[in-house]
Amino acid sequence: MLGFYRTYTTPFKEKIPTFVEDFFRRIPLYKRFNKFIGHYLYTETVLRNSPRLSVINSQHKNILWVQWVDSYLGDSLMDLSSRILLKGKKIDLLTQENVANIYQNDEVFNKIFTNPNSLNFDYDLIIIGSYRQRELKILPKYILTIPHVSIYGYYNVNDFNRLYFSFFRTNQLLDYRYNQQQIEEIAKPLLPITKQDKTIVSNFDLPNNFIAIAIGAASVDRNFSQWEAVIDEIFAQHIANNIVLVGAKNATIEAKKIQQKYPNKITDMTGYCSFNQTAQIIKKSSLLVCADGGLLHASNAVKTPIVSLFYNIEPTVRLIKINPSCALLNKTNINNIKVSDIIELIGQHAINGFYKSKH
Repeated sequence: MLGFYRTYTTPFKEKIPTFVEDFFRRIPLYKRFNKFIGHYLYTETVLRNSPRLSVINSQHKNILWVQWVDSYLGDSLMDLSSRILLKGKKIDLLTQENVANIYQNDEVFNKIFTNPNSLNFDYDLIIIGSYRQRELKILPKYILTIPHVSIYGYYNVNDFNRLYFSFFRTNQLLDYRYNQQQIEEIAKPLLPITKQDKTIVSNFDLPNNFIAIAIGAASVDRNFSQWEAVIDEIFAQHIANNIVLVGAKNATIEAKKIQQKYPNKITDMTGYCSFNQTAQIIKKSSLLVCADGGLLHASNAVKTPIVSLFYNIEPTVRLIKINPSCALLNKTNINNIKVSDIIELIGQHAINGFYKSKH
């Protein structure tokens, strides 16, 4: 009814990692349907004067991309990186302040807006992230009369690879300009790192060869508490001589404690850098060890291999084929992941790259 299948069916022909059956088991049918009906009625009303298009063509030169709801750094990077397929068009971005800074000096986005009332008036097309009330209600009325396309539409599945979804959907909107292999060869997070960012990082006293470890987490569920034990084993087994700690300000106390234990082997960069500068540090490393989070996507952006830890979420919805990486998963508690298993994967990386998931 009314295209309810679109809430769990990808609109394109390519296959991506998605765990629809798990989603069905967690969310009863009536809840999914009720949410869809609410979205459907609201969307059809609000966008009644905005023609819904199926293709982005050469006439669409001035475009506004709206991503307001999913504004965590990682989600934003996965959703917006397919903009590279639209390079050559004039594209503005409307997003929230907490992610706007990471797109400054971008090679595709022209202007970054965080206030919907400051938008330009001359758009040929708007790209709407998804048909959700929170995404649409912030848009001025004149914007809601401009022709539009949507990346997700009514799609409402939790566990799926958002990066591949965005790339394949944008490619579909471009009338399949590329085939699946070509998309998979270019699909990665697109994160601008300016010359200034590179200069700032080059002035840090970083070792020549090092592993980067991201400590701390925005979510308690993703906060691994045994990094000190991991580092003890890395040095005890002579896997690496130098480690650089990266992460946000909430990790500085833990980082300082670890750094004081190994003052000549550990460089603490937690809380010192912007997200983009931290990505440049990761680029200089041979490996990033981290829990699922924003810096995992930064590492994918700069194509530094990853040993990643996951709670509940399947690793294949985060990892990408062009960046050899591996993952450990525990669906009960991230701290149930054994230090010995982490060390084993880090040790394997010292020999050769990999792309696999170990449960």
